[in-house]
Parts: sequence; C-alpha cells; structure tokens
Amino acid sequence: MTFVKNVPTQPQILAWLNHVKLFEGLTQDALMPIIENANYMDLKQGDMISYEGMPLSSCFLVLSGQVEVYRNTYLGEEKIFGIFSCYDLVAIAAVFMPHNRFPMTIRAKIDCSVLFLEKNSLLLVCKNNPIIMQRLLISFSAKLYELINNIDWLTSSSAEQRLGAYFLSLSSKQGSQFILPISRGQLATKLGMRYETLSRLISSWRKQKIIAIEGNKVMILNVTYLDELTLPSQRAF
Repeated sequence: MTFVKNVPTQPQILAWLNHVKLFEGLTQDALMPIIENANYMDLKQGDMISYEGMPLSSCFLVLSGQVEVYRNTYLGEEKIFGIFSCYDLVAIAAVFMPHNRFPMTIRAKIDCSVLFLEKNSLLLVCKNNPIIMQRLLISFSAKLYELINNIDWLTSSSAEQRLGAYFLSLSSKQGSQFILPISRGQLATKLGMRYETLSRLISSWRKQKIIAIEGNKVMILNVTYLDELTLPSQRAF
C-alpha cells in the first residue's frame, strides 16, 4: 500500500463525499472535520487493508476499483461477505461497534483507490448533523432486515434453491449473462454447501440447459425454472 504524493485538495475530497448518499447535501463546513483528516491511498490487487480483530481508527470510501471483505472459516476457507465498488462506504457500521475492532478482513480485490475517513472526525460530523444519523439508522435497519431474511432462507432452503437465488440476484444486476464475482470455492462457502455439491448442481444445470457456463461467465437459459425453484424466497416487502 502506498500513499500518493499528490494529496487531493479539499474541494476534491468534498466532491467525492458528495457522491455518497450518507453525506448528500452537506456543506464543506459541515464535513470539514472529515475532509481535514482524510487520507487517500492507492492499492494493488491483493493488498491488505485491515485484518479481522485489528483496532479500528477509520472506515473508508472506495473511489475506484473494488475491495472485498471476508472471514476465514475454521477449515481455512474464505467466506466472502461483500464486494464494494466506487463510492461505497466500507466498515461504516464498525465505527459504532463497542469493541472498536474490524469485524472482518478487508483487501483490494483489484487495483483500487480509497479515501480513509478518520473515526473521531466522522463521529463528530454525525453528532453535529442528525440527518446523517437518521440516514444511518435507515440503512442499518434495511441491512438488518435483509440479514434476517437471508438467515431464514439459508436455514429453510435447499442447496439448489440457494444457488438459483444467487444466480437470479446477479442476473437482476448484470442481465441474463453475468460474471461470477467470486471463485466457485468461495461461492460454495457463501451458500453453505460443499464444493462437490456446487459442482454437481452446475453440471446438472448445464446438461438440462438451464444455464450455460464457461469459466466465471454464466448465462441463464431457462429463467422460468429458476423463478419457480426460488419462489419461496420472494417476499411481499
């Protein structure tokens, strides 16, 4: 990891922050504690940003590229919890955790640039601007509801249903042809199944012409089958 020599100007940092819904509409004066203490960093693919359990002094904003957050299982497998892209805030919830530690490991998925937002500066801006806290509560509540639904789905669905729901989720964002953002081993861990089970399902779906797959490129050929398979996961709200 290397800090860039040309430090971004305050107007540039403000412009970056204004792209984030959390800070939308706030003036430079309101955001000045964050702006004055922000640090810009360029990272190469695979660079480690933080490790699970490290003391937390900053969260950060992705400006380009992608970062991923993960944990290692007791078997040493990587369980990916999220992939963050341009103008996503990473570890914002951890700023408010009482243990003051990173709950997961974070690294650069590809070459990227990030802006570190110092914790105490962020807390001060939150204190002085209640609209930020309101936005955070809305965001945290939505995430909690999503996690409850995911746990319910994970404990009541079959491996085939979970894989179908995951493919449909990617398809809704990228189209009927999409790229798997994680390896098959990571995908199996994420969906709570053995790698062999995942491989067997993918092979079966290929033979049935439900999907076509080459490497990490997937095309859904029979969306009706996946829609009917994952019908129990669909909620009214």
